[in-house]
Amino acid sequence: MEHHLTTYITHDTLISALGFGTQENLEAIRSYHSGITLQTDKRIADTPLLAATLSQERLQQQAEAIGVSGYPRMEQLFILTINELIRQSGQTLEDKTCGLILSTTKGNIDLLARHTEHPDEAVFLWKMAENIAGYFHAEERVHVISNACISGVSALIAGKRMIENGIYRRVIVAGGDLLSHFITSGFGSFRSLSSRPCRPYDSSRDGLNLGEACGAVLLSSEGTEEHVILSGGAVSNDANHISGPSRTGDGLYFAIRQAMQEAGTAPQDISFVNAHGTATLYNDEMESKAIHLAGLAAVPVNSLKPYFGHTLGASGIIETILCIEQLKEGRYYGTLGYETLGVPMPITVYATHQPIPMKCCIKTASGFGGCNAALVLSLPDAHLKQKANSQATDKASTPSVCKAVVESGNMVTIRPGAVESKGTTVFSSSETDFALFIREAYKHLGENNMKFYKMDNLCKLGYVAAEYLLKDTHYRPEEIGIILANASSSLDTDCKHQAIISKEGDKAASPAVFVYTLPNVVLGEICIRHKIQGENTFFVRRQSDAASLEDYARIVMAKGKLRTCIIGWCELLDGHYQAEFKQLNNISTIYG
Repeated sequence: MEHHLTTYITHDTLISALGFGTQENLEAIRSYHSGITLQTDKRIADTPLLAATLSQERLQQQAEAIGVSGYPRMEQLFILTINELIRQSGQTLEDKTCGLILSTTKGNIDLLARHTEHPDEAVFLWKMAENIAGYFHAEERVHVISNACISGVSALIAGKRMIENGIYRRVIVAGGDLLSHFITSGFGSFRSLSSRPCRPYDSSRDGLNLGEACGAVLLSSEGTEEHVILSGGAVSNDANHISGPSRTGDGLYFAIRQAMQEAGTAPQDISFVNAHGTATLYNDEMESKAIHLAGLAAVPVNSLKPYFGHTLGASGIIETILCIEQLKEGRYYGTLGYETLGVPMPITVYATHQPIPMKCCIKTASGFGGCNAALVLSLPDAHLKQKANSQATDKASTPSVCKAVVESGNMVTIRPGAVESKGTTVFSSSETDFALFIREAYKHLGENNMKFYKMDNLCKLGYVAAEYLLKDTHYRPEEIGIILANASSSLDTDCKHQAIISKEGDKAASPAVFVYTLPNVVLGEICIRHKIQGENTFFVRRQSDAASLEDYARIVMAKGKLRTCIIGWCELLDGHYQAEFKQLNNISTIYG
């Protein structure tokens, strides 16, 4: 029997430069107020820059009020946001049927400036998550996704999948990031920061503005006609470049297409698209192409970045919250500062708020490592019609609750001095230094990709493991996915980047180093090499848990109709390393 579970978004809240709480933010946006101002605080940058920052005084006051002023600022912000969501909803995280997913790119990275040689434990994302979950007595039910700038959207998709498959009845999804020298210097090294308020899709756009924020939503299997539905979601990869978006838009298009298929929506059902809209030259170009490929050229498009700045791991959450409000309000929020279209494929962008008949909207995100993600949000009436139409026209339509039946393919383990395949040593070396060992292991394959030698150590480890794993594997790009996890995120390279700017200042930051300060970039390097355009998600957890990773992969494979998926542990820090990669092949799908 088919089960069509519905995932409702029942409550939300956010903290940004525009205010503390959803209503304060809404009032600011309705009044065309931007939180982006000139920042002269030496806490975040050596030189003044335009950015959207939180009220530190207000943050401290609220942290003191609930007794968390001793926590790092990022943890304070997460706890405040989640606490407000719990207050609104009455949902407690002590309830074992409720999970917690955190999305962030860098977490407590500001603490790294104090100790690059021996980082504070709180710099580890899993430790940050434990601290936050511990406050709510939910340590055993917290998950961390660090997937560059799609982290928030990825986390919402993961929460939806967990509800649909009975892992939890409700999930709190929270996303946050704060600004620091670490982040501002890195984006500055790419020359991607604008000295003016950002102008997405405009002919005069010249870069982005950064921001800091935190947002949280409650996903539930139970809801009412007042609640917007998370009806579809998908993640993809460009398989093109680790720091630049695809020039064709096909990766983002794949995510949009799959999300719409899952939701049962057609282009005529989409009322607007809230795109990533960073106002960088190539991102906006790529999005215009993806929107056209998806048949959405006539659909209004907006970006909320001119209000909040680019808030990294928070952006997918807070922008989804504003999408929900637009659907409920029946009003599209204008893209502040927009004047003249400046992207190659014509799209409809308005600078002012517009009344629009609402059914559904699409929320997209893109990030370093070539990753893309898309959500479909639906008003209840529209969702019911889509569901009925889908059932009437396609009796074999995929139900929500489904998992792939898999068989294990190849397995590869890399440990000090050896590479093993299915338990048999296929390469060994007496070399104890990782850099030298991994070069030898790579040369043993007979490969000669010069890009390999420019990668950071974490990417080299994952890249070589994937090379041994997939030597004789051939699938279409959209038929293969990859899901990895580790404990240290990208901390090995984070320390290198922080050491450079601590010694020589922000202007010394290197883009060749900074691009590797995201753990999901290892996914990007593997995707580029093997033309993988399916699911790509990176979890951060205290220790390896192959069983839960495989279970999640089975859900992903059924949802995305993947024929095969790589799962694995990819850990490297301070010369210590371990990779355990496994290939899962989809035999069939079971429904429950």
